[in-house]
Amino acid sequence: MANVYYASAPDYTGETLTAALQKAFLPVAAEAGGIAGKRVMIKPNFLEWKGAEIPVCVDPALLLALCRLLKEQGAAVIAIIENPAVKSAPVIVEKMGIASQLAELGVEVENCAAYQFVDMPENSAFRRMEIACEYKEFDLVIDFAKAKTHAMMTLTLAVKNLFGLIRGSERLGWHLAVGRDFSRFADMLLDIYLLVKPHISLVDAVIAMEGNGPGSGTPVKLDFIACSTDAVALDASVAAKLGVNDLLTVQRAAERGVLGNFTECGDVPEVTAITLPDPPQLSLEWGVYFPVKLRKYLRKYMVSRPKVEVKRCVGCGVCAKMCPPQSLKIVNGKPVFKLNDCIRCFCCQEHCPAGAIVSEKTAFMRFADKFEKFIRKIVR
Repeated sequence: MANVYYASAPDYTGETLTAALQKAFLPVAAEAGGIAGKRVMIKPNFLEWKGAEIPVCVDPALLLALCRLLKEQGAAVIAIIENPAVKSAPVIVEKMGIASQLAELGVEVENCAAYQFVDMPENSAFRRMEIACEYKEFDLVIDFAKAKTHAMMTLTLAVKNLFGLIRGSERLGWHLAVGRDFSRFADMLLDIYLLVKPHISLVDAVIAMEGNGPGSGTPVKLDFIACSTDAVALDASVAAKLGVNDLLTVQRAAERGVLGNFTECGDVPEVTAITLPDPPQLSLEWGVYFPVKLRKYLRKYMVSRPKVEVKRCVGCGVCAKMCPPQSLKIVNGKPVFKLNDCIRCFCCQEHCPAGAIVSEKTAFMRFADKFEKFIRKIVR
């Protein structure tokens, strides 16, 4: 039985964050065997720093408060290790304005570098993976995620955050390998979690991101942090609080026997249904069976597609560089999609610095939504 601890935090001021961490983080640290004398690694969500007003990364004030608490609790070594999509971890903490404070605390800030091919545990969906293995050098590993929407996986929480341990170029390869089978992508994320098994998982949802996440959404004030020794239980609990009861990683975890029972403790928040991106694929709740061949044929009609908002596009070309199957090109300064080759990984949307790419339901999906509403009216 896992415990998921919540603490209210209406702002990112020092006193508020210290009190919240003492209430939600310290009980989990005790369950994990304590902090004193341990070498501690923090794997934060550092997608790209776009400023305090856009909650793309974990909040710098909360990260700093966490490091101070670890220091006070007697951590022997504290290291922040991440592999951001853009820039580097040291550059991001510099842009966050906390580099000097972290240095004063003796906190090391590094990019992932110790990549190794590892054989996966027996219960994994994939057999072999190249992953950053710095986590093996530490006594306590903290998976520190930001609560955000995600065009492909609906939400980015603790399990999804560990995808950052995959080398940047290999991330594109994994997207290409799983294609539009998002269940396989969820399995891959779970495999990383089962391999790394962070001792503590922490979610920053004081100010989360909704809408066009994970890189260009809008802030939503949720006023809490959540923490657990079990990242899957944490994700299941937090996702439900955000109005998402069908998060694919949680569903696959339940089907694979990875999700167990859990108890919610502390300042458990009410459900706040945030604005989500269009669902990545069609899932009719009233149930329709599609034969395999027909499902493959319909897939392009049943999966959301990327769309460029031309007026917001700055023509930088990042989307084309980040596209695993190279299914989009820059033509006359704007991206043009070849949707038949698009695998719907939404890497273009995730890394667009202008927020000019969004996920859009297909006409078939919009029709299915209306048809489902009609069915619900006549079938109770």
